[in-house]
Amino acid sequence: MDQFLDRKEIKLFFLLISFSIFLMSLGSISGSESTARSFYSTDSLFFANVFSELIKGYEEGNVFAGLKDWTWTPAFYLFPDLILYFLLRLFAIPINASIEVVHLGYTILQWTFLFFSWNILFKRCLPEESNISFLYRISIWFVLGGLFIFESRFLPLFLPGFHTGTWCLLPISWALFFTPKKSKAHYILEFLLIFIAVLSDPLFLPSFLIPILLYELFTNLNTIFKKPKLSISYIVKWVPVVLGLFAGVKTYSLLVKNNIVFFPYRYFEKSIFGNLKLIFDPSFWNSFPNFLGSLTGILWTLTFGCGILFFSLRKFRKDDNRSLNLDLFYIFSGVILPFFLILTAYVSENTLPEKVPFRYLGILVPSLFGLFCILIKGRVLKIITFSILIYGGSYLSSYLIENKSLKIEYYPEWISCLDDIGRKKHWQRGMGGFWTSAPVRNFSKIGLVSDYYEPDLSIRPWQNTFRWYQLDRNYSFAILNELDEEVLSKTFGPGAHKEECPGAKIYVFSTKNEKEIKNFILLKKADIDSWKKNTGRE
Repeated sequence: MDQFLDRKEIKLFFLLISFSIFLMSLGSISGSESTARSFYSTDSLFFANVFSELIKGYEEGNVFAGLKDWTWTPAFYLFPDLILYFLLRLFAIPINASIEVVHLGYTILQWTFLFFSWNILFKRCLPEESNISFLYRISIWFVLGGLFIFESRFLPLFLPGFHTGTWCLLPISWALFFTPKKSKAHYILEFLLIFIAVLSDPLFLPSFLIPILLYELFTNLNTIFKKPKLSISYIVKWVPVVLGLFAGVKTYSLLVKNNIVFFPYRYFEKSIFGNLKLIFDPSFWNSFPNFLGSLTGILWTLTFGCGILFFSLRKFRKDDNRSLNLDLFYIFSGVILPFFLILTAYVSENTLPEKVPFRYLGILVPSLFGLFCILIKGRVLKIITFSILIYGGSYLSSYLIENKSLKIEYYPEWISCLDDIGRKKHWQRGMGGFWTSAPVRNFSKIGLVSDYYEPDLSIRPWQNTFRWYQLDRNYSFAILNELDEEVLSKTFGPGAHKEECPGAKIYVFSTKNEKEIKNFILLKKADIDSWKKNTGRE
């Protein structure tokens, strides 16, 4: 059995099968309304909207005009998220590929990138084991990714703008930090990577520092105290890290104050230390059982349990210079870091543990997988790989037997219905809530657009651009899922009627309301102009 599983062609066959399962899972997304609704949510379509505005700016003669008046998230998500997504969209233009194809392509690249980046750290610390088990581990990784998608689990790990870019860059940065003999090129590369990473997503700063500081405290600090001569070389090792973090934070703090793109919420804007007393609030600790009972909590517990198991199964080798005790490091990144992020969310935003979005805790998956790779070796790894492939193949077969369709196009019934009505009534523009408007903008086949509004019809400055609200075209409809029908009636007057679509109610403005609609649009323009003047953006 061992000889059969060790044959290179068998390993490559395993990889082919696992990658095929992963690709098939992508075809299941549009076939499941709940999965597709999350996968193509407004949050994940943010870069799609930005790209569309840049193209409009390009067509008008100034591509950067498409960036004007955007309201951004706290993180820039420049690298790898934004750059990778925009490159895919540019490559898609000549072949006329759809947004769905770009999104799925991004999923493939990000999931692959996530594995290879963590493999860099694994190979840096355990080079011999990495070479032996590489094809087994990547096969398991793709099957797991496919099962996650089939089950609609951990979707932020596959999408742009959900901090997964940070989880991709962390292990590469750690591997550079752990490199024993560095050239000038190493130091420059380490500085640049840390600078770009913290500029792109300031969440990188605590995520990088906490595991590193704890690891150094447990492994190297005692040696430095005993051998003071090593202190100089140790300080030099930290120079590119400190410079990269400082330059990234400083540049971020300057850029978020620009007058082109607006950041409603910014990192480093306020200190959270004044709220530390909140951790003594019983509600925080009382909510932990609920968190531990969630899937994220189970992953967190498994990560901690794997670490305890590892230390109980082997002698801790303090004198092994080749090993950086990667198991210990995974405990710090997969247990201590998530706890710190939960704590930070609570003291800064009063968010209870079970309500912290998985996007902030996504490092649990690669950390737990890393611990698995250290614990499971040799024949057991081969058997587990074979078993997981069998399970993944069986899951896919049962999915197909149940006549669940595999497709790429995402065109939900409610948008199709909206298009049908809009085609008959010659609609062009409407209004809706945050979660319903972006899908209309990206998946309407007749080019309908919908602007984001709050229930009280105030503009929601979040992942949109004020340019949308400065068009002269009248509103023809409103999607009632997130809007208040009573407020609409009071604002625009009587005469409207409703249309029923699957999963959505459409409020259709009467032609008698044209004057009220025009006045409403002029009022919003005036509000935006006044805001710009008061904030020095004109």
